[in-house]
Amino acid sequence: MPTTRTGSRRRAGRGREGARARFVLRLAGVVYLGALLALAALVWWPSERLWPVTLFLFGPRWVFALPLALLVPAGAIADRRLAAALVVAAALLAEPLFGFCIPWSRVLDRSSSDASVRVATWNVGGGVEPGALGLMMALESPDVVVLQESGPEAIEAPPGWHRHVEGGMALLSRFPILDAAARDPKDMWELAGSGAVVRYGLDTPLGRIDLTSVHLETPREGLESILRFGPGAASELVAKNEQREIEARVARRWVDESPSPLRLVAGDFNTPVESHIFRDHWSGFRDCHSAAGWGFGFTKRTRRIGTRIDHVLAGPGLACASASVGDRQGGDHAPVVVEIRLRR
Repeated sequence: MPTTRTGSRRRAGRGREGARARFVLRLAGVVYLGALLALAALVWWPSERLWPVTLFLFGPRWVFALPLALLVPAGAIADRRLAAALVVAAALLAEPLFGFCIPWSRVLDRSSSDASVRVATWNVGGGVEPGALGLMMALESPDVVVLQESGPEAIEAPPGWHRHVEGGMALLSRFPILDAAARDPKDMWELAGSGAVVRYGLDTPLGRIDLTSVHLETPREGLESILRFGPGAASELVAKNEQREIEARVARRWVDESPSPLRLVAGDFNTPVESHIFRDHWSGFRDCHSAAGWGFGFTKRTRRIGTRIDHVLAGPGLACASASVGDRQGGDHAPVVVEIRLRR
């Protein structure tokens, strides 16, 4: 009889310990989900108006998913409802917080014809391998290529192609170039910015398309100052963010002056799609990777960090049929290749 009472006490003790463990696990899950929701709110509302958000947007976002790798297996053992809630929350936050894209437009295709134009954009200033441009064109078969920080690789267009090169910005096109207008970037240079903007009119099977190639200011120097000197150097990052917003505003104004209603914008924006700078100044345009690409679509990588800062944007009347990211081929940026069709 005493043995029975002892066994009952042990079972009761284990039951209390299990209940405490489930409570702690649930509390950790709730705190983690709350932290993710708070982070999402910061990213999508004040965004880079608060300079620490810039650290998240350009930093190793994957770090914030590490608790999930611990909580989901633990929840699957101790509390399946918690595990299910965490999986659902992770799925819902994968795109708005971590930038994971699913190509829904391929399922809900709203293009009006089979005619299409393949457009590639590539910042080749980071030391791409010799012959990289020709290899990319052979693999991806683009109809139009815009290059930023271009050098000798853009001097020779393929036979039968049209070419325009100015100030490190280059265009290679199967289609005739109707006109080209480059914005004078000297005012941006005086502000220690970049501000390279060139607009091309192209005679394509879809009609005249005005394609604007951009290379806008990077926050790199401000981020490096924070890493080197700590939060006391935040003023430099704030200044860089202000410059980025100025250049986005100027570039959008240049795009809006396009004579054609069919407009594309492509290039190195140095801004992820979650940034308020991107959302405020490129509203009305659809980011093709967000609409038709798969996965994270990182266009710039370091050993620990991947970011998507190179984009092709389609204006009203144009649909993104597909989007992919090519091989960096030794450079620090990867090319973005999209297929454009007319929208119904």
